[in-house]
Amino acid sequence: MTPRDASQPRIGVRFEPDWAPERLPEFARWAEAAGFDELWFSEDLPWAGGIAMAATALAVTDRIHVGLGLLPATTRNVATAAMEIATLARLAPGRLSIGLGTGIPSWMQEIGADVPRRFAALEETAVALRRLLAGEEVTVDGHHVHLDAVRLGFAPEQMPQIVLGTTGPLGLRITGRSSDGVLLPEIATPDAVRWVRDEMAAPEGSGRALLLAMTSLGDDREQALAEVRTRVQRLVDFRVFDRLTEIAGMGADGSGELTDEILQSLAVAGTPEDGARAIAGWAEAGADTIILVAGADDPIASYQRFADDVFPRIGR
Repeated sequence: MTPRDASQPRIGVRFEPDWAPERLPEFARWAEAAGFDELWFSEDLPWAGGIAMAATALAVTDRIHVGLGLLPATTRNVATAAMEIATLARLAPGRLSIGLGTGIPSWMQEIGADVPRRFAALEETAVALRRLLAGEEVTVDGHHVHLDAVRLGFAPEQMPQIVLGTTGPLGLRITGRSSDGVLLPEIATPDAVRWVRDEMAAPEGSGRALLLAMTSLGDDREQALAEVRTRVQRLVDFRVFDRLTEIAGMGADGSGELTDEILQSLAVAGTPEDGARAIAGWAEAGADTIILVAGADDPIASYQRFADDVFPRIGR
């Protein structure tokens, strides 16, 4: 496979939250061998722990970048989270990204981690985490984060990338001033990427745009689209990504029709040629990383089809 042009977005795959953790070592090695740049997974209740998963993936691979996103900002003390993240960043320099989010409210309520000011907690956690990882002594008495002269004993030499999972104007402003960029859910069109980059108003060198994209590829376009449509529609029906669904053309309430054209603007779906066009669209909009999410019934086959038939079409 041709090495990735630095101007192209990085391409990753996601290990699904409900896959048994013992599958991770083999999957991580496979993803690296297949030529993917990144491997991501989230920490969703009640599945596998994200820090342990990241450590495992880094330990069994040599090159692939590992991303943990999203890690709920309120489920760990930021100092102990920084200790874990710093350890991973020292053991695998330059190969780690951390995505922070507010967490699904119902899940946070179930475990007593819900807070009244979720975005304040997210920003305080992101800022404190970055300062701790930079080796600073941190004292803060915020709404959520409380630290008294805390400094890590083993700060990493290379700062891991820290991104936030937000989609609204307030969250994106927080993202732009307190992190390296944003991780978008699986309904982000190229126009959404452009809007997000504008909303972040990030300083030069930051404001990266990472996105998740469901994938279903095959020789039969209609069959491939049908396989992924239900999964995308399920996300739309959550009614929590109003700006993204509006930009996609389905209205702020997501009640509009998920047409083939809209579906192919926010998923790597259809023929391999369609998949290559989707990647090119996001690249032109300024996406830095595209993380494929299994949208078909056989995830490995779907990812392998991308590696075999889309990588060559995008110069890889």
